[in-house]
Amino acid sequence: MTEPFEEINTEEAGDGTGEGETGVVARARSTFSLMSLGDQPVAVQVAAGAVPGAVTGYVFKRVSSTAAAAVGGGLVLIQLAARAGYVSINWRRLERDTRRQWDTVREQSARVASGTEIGGRSLQSWSTEATQFAKDNMLVSGGFVSGFLLGLASG
Repeated sequence: MTEPFEEINTEEAGDGTGEGETGVVARARSTFSLMSLGDQPVAVQVAAGAVPGAVTGYVFKRVSSTAAAAVGGGLVLIQLAARAGYVSINWRRLERDTRRQWDTVREQSARVASGTEIGGRSLQSWSTEATQFAKDNMLVSGGFVSGFLLGLASG
């Protein structure tokens, strides 16, 4: 395996024209293979998690702020329309439908809590797999979480 910051030339890995990648692009492609991050320097592992984490946190904050404003504005508009008499609400039907939905949510929550299968896999297998991934890639995971929090703060 090549060193992460060593100049490499990959002419045979080019686009078929004989012109391969050299310099920074080739180093980046050889360095940031997801399967080989474990043997990279600590700074590379943390950065490989922090950069996508920061982008994810920033986008999450922007999207969630926009969604909250849209939902809140929609609720205000519906309430104003109802007060003005443009919209009439069938309260009995709304209450009946809401109770049905709550019953469905309770049933599904009970299934999740009991560890039954969801989407063909149990909740325990999902959590075990996620925990093992975080343990195996602790520096990348830590970098992602810290980058995510920084992205949230800067957004």
